[in-house]
Amino acid sequence: MQIEDRPKRAARQPSLDTSPDNHRARAIIATVLNEAGQHWTPKLRQAIARPELFQDGQLRIMAKAINTASANGIIPSSIAIHEHLPKVHRGLVWSFQPTEALPLAIIEIEAETFLENALPVGIETLLGESWQAIKDNPKSASSIARHTVAALERITAEGDGKSSLTLRSPDELLAMTFDDSDRIIGDRLLATGQSLAICGAGGVGKSRLLLLLLACIAGARRFLTFDTFKPEMKWLVLQTENSNRRLQQDLAPIKSWLGDDWLRFTECVTIHTIETDSDAFVNLDDPDAVARIEAAIQNHKPDGIAIDPLADFAAGDLNKDADMKLTLQSLSRLCRRGNPKRSIIVLHHAITGRGGAAKATGYDRASFARNSKMLHAWARGQINLAPVDPDSNDRLIVACGKCSNGREFQTFAVRLNPDTMIYECDPTVDVSQWERDITGTKDNAPLMNPDRVRELCAVTGSSKAALAKSIMDDCGCYRGSAYRYITRAEQSKIITFNKSHETYFRK
Repeated sequence: MQIEDRPKRAARQPSLDTSPDNHRARAIIATVLNEAGQHWTPKLRQAIARPELFQDGQLRIMAKAINTASANGIIPSSIAIHEHLPKVHRGLVWSFQPTEALPLAIIEIEAETFLENALPVGIETLLGESWQAIKDNPKSASSIARHTVAALERITAEGDGKSSLTLRSPDELLAMTFDDSDRIIGDRLLATGQSLAICGAGGVGKSRLLLLLLACIAGARRFLTFDTFKPEMKWLVLQTENSNRRLQQDLAPIKSWLGDDWLRFTECVTIHTIETDSDAFVNLDDPDAVARIEAAIQNHKPDGIAIDPLADFAAGDLNKDADMKLTLQSLSRLCRRGNPKRSIIVLHHAITGRGGAAKATGYDRASFARNSKMLHAWARGQINLAPVDPDSNDRLIVACGKCSNGREFQTFAVRLNPDTMIYECDPTVDVSQWERDITGTKDNAPLMNPDRVRELCAVTGSSKAALAKSIMDDCGCYRGSAYRYITRAEQSKIITFNKSHETYFRK
């Protein structure tokens, strides 16, 4: 006798249970059906192998059918499971939508959480059903007890088991299919279910730039040099540094800039403000603070969460590797509870001074942030911000600290437009020259001068693209620098541009 067996009942509508654990259980079943048994991860396999832990009766029936099919060597697709379900329950398999399935890396985390949460309840349910079975059939008490003990030993042994490594063959990896629907910013600088760190010294403009970033996403506009995607995303900004007055100052110009897109922005973005004593206390080592944050997330149900700044959410001392790791792990679990596809943006302080700014680009770009080792390992993308000028933050260097799932972007500069108070790309900043200046390797001899640009311009004329290529080939600079050299040569009046022919000529 198997304690978890239940009498056949008429088919029911899908469960109305909207708890995080039920969503997690449905995602496990949906992912198994979607993967058709080909790419199960260890925790996913372990969860499916324990139907008694599924508290919803319909999900338990589905898990048992999947196990039966697998035991018979049948790949558990939706059609195959349909045949292995009791007739009265065959409609269940079609209640699972492909959109409920999760990426394998995410479902492995969700399955682990499911197992942790379900174990105590599963034991309680098993014992309750055993006791009821004994009361209904006292003569079988001994047999029921033996089955119960065996089931308990199996449950607890599996619950205490250590995670095994996920192993795949090259053919399995090549057989996987992916699309671009997960992109949020650029070439997966930020993507669904991933994390982005924006790093810069205090006061450099991280908070203002974050609001502009969210405005560009909501308004389906380019953010500086990056394309943005998913304008329907809902965002929750958890911040502790800026007063309502400062937020109003930052939001007013964004409203003017967005125009008709403002309505979508204000519907998609919610900001945590500092108005009570408890608003400012958000340390993740404080159970009360964690409860408040979790309640805000569960009530708002955002698709993305921004943390500003990371230091105020610390669990311990972020200068210590162990505390930084604990903080980031706690933040991930808290933010993604109930929605493992939730994206996270964290704003974090960088090393100050000239030495800190010098690490924004080049070989040291990964160590730009404070205690960068743990943060760099956790984040899938990282943007480094450093001031161009020593006495002003109006112009910023924007550099790529990391882009794990896409191509790193080239360093560029932006300026805060004093009229619109919106950041704009600034092509007048020579990034290469700034790098030489800030690292102390200043070279006063320019890579290219106007006279050399004139020599590279063909006697019969050159298009802008052709002249830029000649300059790039000659001195090894980037295209943006080549265009600036052309502009300087034109300003020096030694080349001229013919608009009708769209060609530069020597003078």
